[in-house]
Amino acid sequence: MKSLSINSNQQQQRPKTCSNNVDGNHNNKEQLIRIIRLERDKLIQRLQYESAIFLSDKIIAINGMNINDGFIMIHCIYLSKQYQRAAHLLQQNRLHEMDVKCCCLLVKCLMKIKKYKKALTIIDSCLKTRFDDSKWRIPLFVLRSEAYESLDNRIDARQSLIQALEQNFLCYEAFYRITHHHMATKIEELDILYKLIIKSRSERSKLIRSFMTDFMIFFYYIQLKKYDKPDRLIIRKPFQLFAENVDFLIAQAERHFYNFDLIQTLEITSKLIEKDPHNFECLEIHISCLLSLERSIELFKLSQNLIDLYPEHEISWYSLGCYYHLIKKKEVSRRYLQKAVTLNNVFAPAWLLYGHSFSDDGEHDQVMATYFKASHLMPGCHLPLLYIGVEYARTENHKLGEKFIFTALTIAPEDPLVLHELSVTAFHSDELLKADRYLRQALRVLKYIENKDDIRIQYEPLFSNMGHIQRKLGRYNDAIEFFKKSLSLSPNNPSTYSSIGLVYCMLDKYSEAVDYLDHAYGLNRLFKRDDVTKDLLDDALKFYPDSLQLPPPAASSHSDLPDLNQKLSTWSDCDNRIDFARNLAKSSTSSSMANENLKQQNNNENNDDSILMIR
Repeated sequence: MKSLSINSNQQQQRPKTCSNNVDGNHNNKEQLIRIIRLERDKLIQRLQYESAIFLSDKIIAINGMNINDGFIMIHCIYLSKQYQRAAHLLQQNRLHEMDVKCCCLLVKCLMKIKKYKKALTIIDSCLKTRFDDSKWRIPLFVLRSEAYESLDNRIDARQSLIQALEQNFLCYEAFYRITHHHMATKIEELDILYKLIIKSRSERSKLIRSFMTDFMIFFYYIQLKKYDKPDRLIIRKPFQLFAENVDFLIAQAERHFYNFDLIQTLEITSKLIEKDPHNFECLEIHISCLLSLERSIELFKLSQNLIDLYPEHEISWYSLGCYYHLIKKKEVSRRYLQKAVTLNNVFAPAWLLYGHSFSDDGEHDQVMATYFKASHLMPGCHLPLLYIGVEYARTENHKLGEKFIFTALTIAPEDPLVLHELSVTAFHSDELLKADRYLRQALRVLKYIENKDDIRIQYEPLFSNMGHIQRKLGRYNDAIEFFKKSLSLSPNNPSTYSSIGLVYCMLDKYSEAVDYLDHAYGLNRLFKRDDVTKDLLDDALKFYPDSLQLPPPAASSHSDLPDLNQKLSTWSDCDNRIDFARNLAKSSTSSSMANENLKQQNNNENNDDSILMIR
């Protein structure tokens, strides 16, 4: 009986022992998961994503798939660049239907594997019905813009970015994409910024408004387009702490660049590159500056370094394309520039230089196709339209050229170079008063420069062409004044000396005329044969004795001197010949006249690079 009693007690105690084992196992399981999660989080902090994926998988094996552990594991897979796998796991477990951050991650995966339409479908579904967390709507708007842009839908792309900014004024990425992807004109950018300021100030408290709103306004403002009459950057007292900030210095470098102050630009960008050698925004300006200054050795070294470090980034191939363009290997240059625009189809500098390379070789159809494509991809940028107009003008289609250049003017109404090109087309159409009006407007724009004597040589053609217009209008004294201003910017330009000599001939000031024409002929002999200047000098010398009031010649030689009608005919003929020669030059250099003058001073072969310097 005793043994039976013992067995009975043992039987009564067995259920209690099982319950303790279950509780112990459950506690051990939770403790194990907690330990593994802790180690996984440490691995993620150390950027050891493969190890973190391994531990995350074991957590899910123990605990089953859930939103938090699943998101962490799949995010590590995404960071390991396994985009297809990450998208598959999210969709297989339907995590994107349960949590908005999983939805964002799925969209980013689909964008990486170029499934843009499917990404848009998921974004629209998330925004319409599923999630109410407003802070996660902002990245969805930005991602939707990226998808629309990849599908060449610029209008909806811009609207999505504006919606992101309306949700959160601090969404810098959205404003950056609007400005740097040329989705809006400068006027539209200012309008967007103004509306955002009003909305932000009406919603925020006084404390935040007094700092964060003004803080973001400052950094948004310096991102606005600079090529349309770029102004000086002035830092108000609260923001003087940012005087050496990278973003501020880059904006300052851009303003110097668009004012053709290339040396100052290079000083700033070189200083920044020493601190941050791989800042792509700074490198873009630095490379364009090296191209404009023809620093081929520096450009080559930089290009090789970038190709080694960033073979999948457009800036590397753009830099290499600039180098080969500079050494006049246009076919090789185009190959690398095409690679750059393939990697980023809204990379404006590569598109413009790509078009210029075709223009240099006279390939009109390729030029137009490139500029029209660039115009479609960058609706907020006036430069493709400007170059389309210039290209039409080169083929003597001045009216159609004027139409496109005028459209460019509506986007950048205060760019002096656009006004100059309009003046050129008007001049070729014999609309001299219109040409005069456009150029005077361009010269008024230049007066905003703090030091009015500090006008760059790239603006020299504005004064030279103004002199030609005044000469054609019979305003000879004004013409001489503009030509002399042109000479002050480009002292060794023989065509300007010839033009001044012609005007002095028309004023019957043959002593001055001979001096200028002789100087022009001497300069031209260094570069090319100049029959026009030689003939003009010979004719001026015939009238030179009259200007010295010498005794009348013998009767036998009186017939050798030209009469008044012959004199007027001579200057009129030279006037037409100079215009004809100028038209020939202008047909290939109306958008490159400053570089031509610079190259003449250095006794280099004439080149057709853009004075806009691939802006």
